[in-house]
Amino acid sequence: MGRRKVTHQLISDNSTRRVTFRKRKHGLLKKLNELTILCGLRACAIIYSDYEEGPEVWPNRKEVRVLLNRFKKLPVEKQTKFMMDQKDLMTRMIQDAKKRLEKEQMHSRAMELGLIASSTDIDDADHSEDLIKAADVVEKKIKVIRERIKAVESGAAIVMIE
Repeated sequence: MGRRKVTHQLISDNSTRRVTFRKRKHGLLKKLNELTILCGLRACAIIYSDYEEGPEVWPNRKEVRVLLNRFKKLPVEKQTKFMMDQKDLMTRMIQDAKKRLEKEQMHSRAMELGLIASSTDIDDADHSEDLIKAADVVEKKIKVIRERIKAVESGAAIVMIE
């Protein structure tokens, strides 16, 4: 049986919300258990809900205390290094989307320029603006290539971004 697409919004019916919460909580804790077993790491979860008195902890209160104390002993820089609030997450997602858009626009522009270059009526129209944009694309690619050459010459690792 296939799954239908879920819209991420508050479930208005309380009983449906409660059932969904219990199923998803069970799935989350199952995945966390699998992660600890398969990867040999220590993890814990603290879940507060309206359906239970007090927090639910996984795997047990003792392990949660040990891991939280270990976390608190870390310097603040390490504690917050990978933390993200909703604003940070949205900012990162917007930046990633802008990069993908820019890449797609450059690809689309390159395709357009290829069509212009292959057309037979190139002498009939003014393509100076297109040629300027093409030159800009070529210069950017040359700049990336030069940076890679410098990296290779200096012995640095090359990171390919696609």
